[in-house]
Amino acid sequence: MSNVFNLVSEETYIEQTDKLAVYLAAIAAKGDGTLRPTSWSDVQSIVRNGLASKVFAIGDQLTCQRDGVNLVWDVIGIDHDTPADPQFTHSMTLQLHDCFPTNMQFDADEAFYYAENGLAAGTYHFVVSDTSYQFTLDNAVPVGGQLFLNWSANTPTSISVCATVGGATEGSSISVTQGAQGTALGTITDDGDFTNNINSLARARYGSDNYKESAIRQWLNSSASAGSVWTPQTNYDRPPLWASDMEGFLNGLDADFLAVVGNTHIVTSRNGICEDGVDESTDDKFFLLSRREVFAGDERQVVTEGEPYPHYSDYSDLNEAGIGNDSNRIKYKNGTAQVWMLRTPYNISAMSFRHVSVAGNVSSGNAKNNYGVVPACNII
Repeated sequence: MSNVFNLVSEETYIEQTDKLAVYLAAIAAKGDGTLRPTSWSDVQSIVRNGLASKVFAIGDQLTCQRDGVNLVWDVIGIDHDTPADPQFTHSMTLQLHDCFPTNMQFDADEAFYYAENGLAAGTYHFVVSDTSYQFTLDNAVPVGGQLFLNWSANTPTSISVCATVGGATEGSSISVTQGAQGTALGTITDDGDFTNNINSLARARYGSDNYKESAIRQWLNSSASAGSVWTPQTNYDRPPLWASDMEGFLNGLDADFLAVVGNTHIVTSRNGICEDGVDESTDDKFFLLSRREVFAGDERQVVTEGEPYPHYSDYSDLNEAGIGNDSNRIKYKNGTAQVWMLRTPYNISAMSFRHVSVAGNVSSGNAKNNYGVVPACNII
């Protein structure tokens, strides 16, 4: 049976000086499997002394609070991840037991055109799927503005103008009709035409699957108040639906818990459609797991996004790593199974990333859809 460690605040525990002295002596003696930490600083001391495996087991649970709400964390790996700071050797990986209370967007649908040099008032046209569409600007788009397409089924119907990257749309939507009058902007394809400031069609409709640039990664590692969490990461970036009303995930978390969470070196692949398909690295306090880390195999054989966590590989319903149904991967919110995000992009798409379904299989979905969020972190 898994142990549950209910940790008190640092201030409360330090007052218990006699107990603290005995506990630290037990750590120095390398532990015997009976240690019971009662503060987050205790947990960090255990991890840093290389004693986590003597005190904790995979599946043990630790608790903290966020804005007065109890959060339960599962131990999913011990000395599994690499601390970003080279002075530290040991780590213990935690992941939320259930989904965060609010489902969120991985990333928002993006602008299709970046007006690097501005656009004068006048008529323009562009091509989508061999069909030409035109529109007329009554007012100039300033330098560094964006054009955002609105759709009905697979047909662009109007354009919204943004004066700045990621800024609010201005005025009423501009009608789009079939036609090839005016100045040609170019052709919008899934590959993108970034040298001509034209985004990937998939990303303009469904959002980007690039984890490093994603809105969800910003939220996971932000302590900012609502309205200040998200900032554009590319020339085409647009604010997610939660941007104005969600404070950062770190906002409201117990300070003593945050104090022991260190940056973890994370490797994530890039899609093979409008990117190069290789990997990129980030050093984050909180992160989403990858496809490989939940015992579902590799998205791309040339990129290794970490190793399977024992929590997923050792207790899987599957005989080998795969994307099939696995009850060990099912996560809940208020007692109902949820689709929850992974950070791995779906390699043959510019807009889709991998997620875990309500049945525990690994599938893919569009970045702009709302899914469950299950953060992970390391005590370092």
